[in-house]
Amino acid sequence: MSPFSYADKIKTPILLIHGEADNNSGTFPLQSERLFSAIKGQGGTVRFVLLPLEAHGYAGRESVLHMFWEMNNWLSTYVKNPTTATAVTKP
Repeated sequence: MSPFSYADKIKTPILLIHGEADNNSGTFPLQSERLFSAIKGQGGTVRFVLLPLEAHGYAGRESVLHMFWEMNNWLSTYVKNPTTATAVTKP
């Protein structure tokens, strides 16, 4: 399914985290990159994080801590303090 078909319908801020070496045939990293681009192109609020050397499940300590850091920041910005939130983009 093309992310371009649904990107304009995604109104809620979304955080996409993906392992760069994802070996699951149904979830290639390129899919997350395309969804990020499609949502961003439609003016949506989205952040895409690609964890290097990680597969479908994250095992590296640095990756897990980075994932938790990203999630904590995202939740603090868009759930805890949604009125003060600003757009987040891919670094």
